[in-house]
Amino acid sequence: MAFDKARCERLARAMASDTVVYMKDAIDKGLQDDNLYDVLADNLKENQKAFQARMGAEAAATNILERAIVDTLIVPLGEQKKYPIF
Repeated sequence: MAFDKARCERLARAMASDTVVYMKDAIDKGLQDDNLYDVLADNLKENQKAFQARMGAEAAATNILERAIVDTLIVPLGEQKKYPIF
């Protein structure tokens, strides 16, 4: 069964947005200390499991969720240039 890419992308963006909202302090610290992925590791694993449960293994095997994280979290914060890693 083929997955619905647009639906997967919407869910991934929503999950990434939730991460930005609920993990704001951790994200800020991770960017300051240059260990963002270490700080968010548990949250990212949780999101991956939830994404696979809702969208299926075929969708989870893509990079849709990871792209949403980058597009929603990394790119906007990088444009602010207030963090030493950018």
